[in-house]
Amino acid sequence: MNLEEGKPPLKVLEKIISKYTGIYDPDVIKGPAIGEDAGIVRLGEGFLVAHVDPITTATRFIGWLAVNIAANDVAVRGVRPRWLLLTLLLPRGTTAGDLENIMKDIDEAAKRIGVTIIGGHTEVTPGIPRPIIIATAIGHTRGRVITSDGARVGDKVVVIGRIGGEGASIIAWDFEDLLKKAGVSRDVIEKAKKLIYDVSVIEKALLIKDYVSSMHDPTEGGVLEALYELAIASGKTFSIDLDSIELDPIVEVVTKAVNIDPYKLLSSGSLVATIPENYLKKVVSILKENNIPFSVCGEVIGNEPKLIVSKNNKKSIVSGSIVDEIYKLWK
Repeated sequence: MNLEEGKPPLKVLEKIISKYTGIYDPDVIKGPAIGEDAGIVRLGEGFLVAHVDPITTATRFIGWLAVNIAANDVAVRGVRPRWLLLTLLLPRGTTAGDLENIMKDIDEAAKRIGVTIIGGHTEVTPGIPRPIIIATAIGHTRGRVITSDGARVGDKVVVIGRIGGEGASIIAWDFEDLLKKAGVSRDVIEKAKKLIYDVSVIEKALLIKDYVSSMHDPTEGGVLEALYELAIASGKTFSIDLDSIELDPIVEVVTKAVNIDPYKLLSSGSLVATIPENYLKKVVSILKENNIPFSVCGEVIGNEPKLIVSKNNKKSIVSGSIVDEIYKLWK
């Protein structure tokens, strides 16, 4: 079986990646598992939470994206990220000036979200066409840690923030000519580019952490992949109405222009949460008070790992991993 671009199929990951985890350690509370955003380790009187992610689908702002996207996966555990480790793989021809620009980008992002870079590795790597950054984010807490398997039947499903914003911004930066040929105005392209600065979910996640049963941040594969992974992680059936998820007008224009499904597009800056019904009014109130867009889009309805999606009054079942739409453009 040849693997395609993006994440391998979840069945492959479940069979292979989750199987080979080294020795047993009783202090590992949550190790590799489908839909789980970060590892959780008992450390003293608290918990260490760590996550690693690569940036492979962008050429601009890769330092900014690396910092934010790795940090997001710690934040949806309900934990503030504090430290970062970075690996920079650079193609031949990279100059010292190029490296400094990437590091400036990293530094700005780290200062913006309040994390410290504590180490890493940098090299020029033969055979790669563009820079690749791999970031590890770490946080520590003595409080509650949220897992992706916490959803319960009766919970409401809420999408918070702008879906597809990260992907639309990358398209505006890396495929600007394609948008111009499709007739997208310069004004829309410039507005789409600015969405790159709204990819953090840290404050959103920490605002509601005390009221959710699970949280997950949509990255590769977009909001649909995130919902599917939550369903698998929790072993629950999610019923979702995609028509109830509000689309940002800029994202809608950009994705229509290049024939891309915004529900399957890189969506850092948004998050998916399951919320017990008795906490829903509280969460809605918090989000409104902080001017954070959200959509109550579904419910957890059963104890079978399944994602049922309704769109234009037609229902379908998501039965496997979703390949992110942005790979269509790189092809």
